[in-house]
Amino acid sequence: MAVIAFHGDPLVKAQALDRLQRHVTAGSFVYFPAWENGNANVIGAVVEADDTPAYAERLGYPLALAETLPMLVNGFRPQPEAVRFALAWLERTPVGADLTTIVSQLVLDLLANADLVKLTERYPDVEQSRQAIMALHRRAIDGDEPDRKTWKAARLAAVAATDAVDEAALERRAAQVVEAAAWPGTMRTVLRDTLNGLGTAELHLSLSEAGWTEENESRVFHIRQQAETDGYKAELSGLDRVLAILDADHPALAEQFRVRLDLMEESSARYRALAWKAIELMEQAPIAATRLAAQ
Repeated sequence: MAVIAFHGDPLVKAQALDRLQRHVTAGSFVYFPAWENGNANVIGAVVEADDTPAYAERLGYPLALAETLPMLVNGFRPQPEAVRFALAWLERTPVGADLTTIVSQLVLDLLANADLVKLTERYPDVEQSRQAIMALHRRAIDGDEPDRKTWKAARLAAVAATDAVDEAALERRAAQVVEAAAWPGTMRTVLRDTLNGLGTAELHLSLSEAGWTEENESRVFHIRQQAETDGYKAELSGLDRVLAILDADHPALAEQFRVRLDLMEESSARYRALAWKAIELMEQAPIAATRLAAQ
């Protein structure tokens, strides 16, 4: 069944934009929660409820895409950037665009990630699963949607491949990304889980290559916790306080911690890149009437 943006009705788009803009103007647009005490996130602003399926149904977006939208918005900081993206999401989605294959296109983009491939290629069964699942998403894009039995077989193979990788290994996280993608684009969480898994895998790979360890993470945590107990540098707060403490007492760790922060920011860029990619794909999607006329 085709998924048509705004059900081909410009008034549906206009109403959604108006509701979102009203929250932006009123200062009640937030990252989360979706709908509480007059505040609303990108979903709640439109449907005035914490109801992602209602958002997808009302506006004609694939449910998996709507489910991922708050995560995408959360990747934009500070908030004015999140607002800019949220408005662009609606403004740049063409009325009547056939969004049926958008989710599979985005999943393919994630599965082709170079860092992911670097890890999956170390385990032949994991790499085989990656390629097999990409092939199924390509079939769906071409209009030959695999049946449930085919998806299940691919998913079971991916689970088996994941289970064969040591739990502490980075490759295990990569295998879990492949496993998360082993669902059709109609599955509510397929895009969200694949994106989240890839973001986590990339971050851990980057941190490992930079020499940041779990011991470092634990050490910073305990230093911060002790400072809270002692009231050390209490004139500062949040990240500024942590950096001030590390600079004063642990300069080598402070330098490493700044590298960690930079890598965290690079990880957020993955979410922003996919966010703009989604908009570009929607802009390029065929308009339903045009597609029907060609059939």
